[in-house]
Amino acid sequence: MNLQRIAATAACATVLLGGLLSPSAAAASGDKPAAPAVDVHTVKESAAQIKAHWTPERMKEALAHPEPLLRSEARRDDSRKSPATAGADRHMTASADAVLPKSNSLAAASPSAAAASEISVSQEVPYSTSFPNVIVGRLFFDKPNGDPFTCTASVIVSNNKRTLWTAGHCVHLGDGSGDAGWSKNVEFVPGYKDGQEPWGRWYADKLFAPNDWTANHDSRNADLAAIVLKSDAMYGNLQDNVGGLGYVFGSVTDYSDVFSYGYPGDGYHRTDLTGKRMMFCYGNTEDADPWWPTDDRLKMDCDMGHGASGGPMFKGALSSNPQIVGANSHFEADATTGERLNDDLFSSLHDDQAVAVIDKANTITS
Repeated sequence: MNLQRIAATAACATVLLGGLLSPSAAAASGDKPAAPAVDVHTVKESAAQIKAHWTPERMKEALAHPEPLLRSEARRDDSRKSPATAGADRHMTASADAVLPKSNSLAAASPSAAAASEISVSQEVPYSTSFPNVIVGRLFFDKPNGDPFTCTASVIVSNNKRTLWTAGHCVHLGDGSGDAGWSKNVEFVPGYKDGQEPWGRWYADKLFAPNDWTANHDSRNADLAAIVLKSDAMYGNLQDNVGGLGYVFGSVTDYSDVFSYGYPGDGYHRTDLTGKRMMFCYGNTEDADPWWPTDDRLKMDCDMGHGASGGPMFKGALSSNPQIVGANSHFEADATTGERLNDDLFSSLHDDQAVAVIDKANTITS
């Protein structure tokens, strides 16, 4: 897309101040087909150990290594898909409304102006410490080999009130290595900006990802994940403190008025991104390849790059009910050079795999 399309940024930014959202209990569909397999990893490190691990020096090193967005895979026919998804057309659905924090101190005035234009050149999120922006934050973690990296994650509405949503490649290598492939020392800083931690640090308790990601590196259908955090002895559960994004999971790919948030350290034709501030794009999502029936990824025009991995694509902010429909996953690259070809940003389709992951995370109640 044309990099000059940044009209109405100010109007769009107005809605990012956050609106008053009506709490609503999660609502899932009725009868569901058999769910795909979800792998679960119980974090071995205690909150104290993770906290001690992330020294200022270690966090600085992680910030210098934003997790790369994946490169788009070559088109695969169904015969090469894993047994769990080969020939499947489940289109399981589930949804939940966004939830306000118990305290309304984070909520700003309801937006009065609608965004009038697509914004594919990412802009800084204003007031990253206000609701609902503070729901998004930096995810710090170590790869299995000990190297520190960062992604983006967001609080998603859940029964346990302490669940994050992110990309599968932020929690597991996706290389079939099983338990050895999980990320370690996972820490979340909601509303992070230039080293500021307005709502402190929160530490992972369990990690969830589709087996189609952990075993088969399936970015078309399964590059998504959930993280259940540990409760804080003083502040309780994170969702009670900052609120949570709702979600709409199903077979739909085309949504209007969608925001994508992330902490990109680079971007398509960008040299000014540092990864230290929350950025956003705004526009519509569409089917990544309407002429290929087994490729139902979501595509959005957005130049965010490495570090934006796992950031939410969410609809409904203009109607005061932001709901996750995807997660930043990958871009289209030249097969020879690996160079990014355009500003298209892709998400795995969030249907049966996403439903299975959030359902599994919702079983954690203690």
